[in-house]
Amino acid sequence: MTKYWTPVTERHLADMLRTAEQQMPLSLRHTWQLIRLPAPELWHQHPWGDEGCGFWVVAVFGKTCVYFNDITQGFNSSIFMRWGYIEDYQTRTDTLDSHLAGLFHNQISLTSDPA
Repeated sequence: MTKYWTPVTERHLADMLRTAEQQMPLSLRHTWQLIRLPAPELWHQHPWGDEGCGFWVVAVFGKTCVYFNDITQGFNSSIFMRWGYIEDYQTRTDTLDSHLAGLFHNQISLTSDPA
């Protein structure tokens, strides 16, 4: 069987997260610090994540998880019904900051407005 991609390592992901956090605007960094997991967790996603043993979830808020899709090389989000299982497979190629900004656009705009 031919491998279509090589799953991202936890170390490489940690480097990506560190770089992304350093480049985030302050208002987005505050939101990130509230929702990020202490350490990325490998969650199952069937069938797309089966070959690579799942995808790394980096943040959770409510019943939504933010994960890195190493097939498309982008951050995505999904609902989850059970901890450890990603329900929806997404193929976005977003950077972490652009994905979070899209998810929290209204809240960030409101909290960064000094009025």
